[in-house]
Amino acid sequence: MDATTARKFYQNYVTTIYEAGRVEELGRFFTEDIVPHPAIPGMEPGLKGMKAVIKGWLAAFSSMRYTIDGFVFQGNIIASRISINAVHTGDFIGIPATGRKITVVSHPHYRLEHGKIAEFWDMPDMLSLLQQLGVFPAPSLAAWYPTTRLGLTKNKPELIAPRVAGVGVVRDFERV
Repeated sequence: MDATTARKFYQNYVTTIYEAGRVEELGRFFTEDIVPHPAIPGMEPGLKGMKAVIKGWLAAFSSMRYTIDGFVFQGNIIASRISINAVHTGDFIGIPATGRKITVVSHPHYRLEHGKIAEFWDMPDMLSLLQQLGVFPAPSLAAWYPTTRLGLTKNKPELIAPRVAGVGVVRDFERV
């Protein structure tokens, strides 16, 4: 398989399984004995376990859209950077539906064997996801910009952050 074919295979995989929700077609993309890393506690091995996990994601998130932000193929390994946009419309790991739109970034790697995914490694940004769902508070502006300082603007205390990519960020002190 060359890089162009691998990219088409990968795009077809995310479109078919996650965007169209056709989990019954997972065998077209994964080997019967697919091995996930890290292993998910309590998950059945192989294709049967993967179908259950993916069905769980699809039950929790609707309107799922994948953007492939980066893609590398070398030997039999696919490495990608993806952004996943969805709406939280069902129970997810005990968190009831919030109706919130979410964006999650992940960098999965896949090992191919005979034209199918035999093994994969994935660690989606779960902290960001849980923050978007309201489980954990997002860090304050000061945590992200250590050079942020308290200043006075029009005789009112405000938190003033440095310019980032040419955009000045100013927040009310009380909201931080």
